[in-house]
Amino acid sequence: MSRKLAQKSFSKTRQSSSPTAIQNQVRETHAIIASELQQLGFQINWHRDVSGKTDDLLIAEKPSTVRKNDFVTFVSHIDTVLSVEEAGPYREGHSQIDDQAPVRLAHGAGIIDNKGGLVVLIESLREYINENPEPPIGLRVVSSPDEESGSTAWHRLFQDIGTKSIAVLGFEPALENGSIIVSRRGNRWYNIQVQGIEAHAGRCRGEEINAAHEAATLITRLVGEVRELKKQQGTPLGEGLSLHVGHIEGGRGKHNIVCGDVHIKLDTRFSNFHERELIHHLVIDTLSQTNHSTFEIVDDCPPFDRDAQYSDVVTQLLTALSESEGRNIQAVKAGGAGDVNHMSRPGLFIMDGLGPVGGRMHTVEEYIELESLSTRIRALSTWYAKLFAKLSLSTRDKD
Repeated sequence: MSRKLAQKSFSKTRQSSSPTAIQNQVRETHAIIASELQQLGFQINWHRDVSGKTDDLLIAEKPSTVRKNDFVTFVSHIDTVLSVEEAGPYREGHSQIDDQAPVRLAHGAGIIDNKGGLVVLIESLREYINENPEPPIGLRVVSSPDEESGSTAWHRLFQDIGTKSIAVLGFEPALENGSIIVSRRGNRWYNIQVQGIEAHAGRCRGEEINAAHEAATLITRLVGEVRELKKQQGTPLGEGLSLHVGHIEGGRGKHNIVCGDVHIKLDTRFSNFHERELIHHLVIDTLSQTNHSTFEIVDDCPPFDRDAQYSDVVTQLLTALSESEGRNIQAVKAGGAGDVNHMSRPGLFIMDGLGPVGGRMHTVEEYIELESLSTRIRALSTWYAKLFAKLSLSTRDKD
């Protein structure tokens, strides 16, 4: 794909404002993406958020005539944190990055997160489809209207999409050094309530149950158990396993009243599904040691981790990108979570950060390395054939 064609595609979205909260602007910009996919032979479907809090989710599919039920899902989002008005007009320039020669940059609202990612997604598919009009595996594109606020309306649908995918490729931005993402931690959030019995601190005679004391004991046990768990020899635990209390409150704010209830917000993090089960059972077992606590899970974001089965095709992509961009591109673990996390399941191949290179996301200085549009499109469009061949072989073995 020529640089000129990449820039032509980029110009269609760069000035179309789509901040998450302004639904009509999100819809107008999403329509541009849907039109491009329709031209590539995708069937367009819009999914409505029944609460009305966000605009429609775009799901576009191009089934394979060879393996009709197998899909690779390509994931991105249309919404941005800032509007064009807030971030200022689109502007180009040159800047020194690291110790390299000056790099051509562009600045604008959501230009790297995630307008650039959408361009790489669509144009890499365009190049691939032009060379392979009948893909051996179905292609599915999912574009969220509200990823920047968590895509909370779509988590169950994302989970269902994950079960119906043989691979998921995310087009969030690459890291600032160009690296792609092969692992992200998941998180599970617990709301814990410890119920005690209030009493006058000076006159109580054993009828009281101090919820604050119970809560402190629980937290101490949890922290200690996690530390011990991480010390166990031979347990495949990554350094990403963690447990933190984010908030605690309770009582009536008085010195002389025994605390009657405490509310705890607990955050757990894990690198893979094995770790998630270990820390969940640890929480449950610790809470079961008292009759005074209850809990609910209020957020459950799955992890995804690198899959050794696909190390060869990942290496092929890294090599192609390193050669075309003249820098060492690596596959790394990254913090935070994205929409692809909510599609994760054991055994599903997932990569993210396949978008272009840039930085300063969510600020008025957000930028993109313009040349990375072309290099990423070119490398990915060639790499898809290798990945799909590997996936076809894997699914055939399971049949």
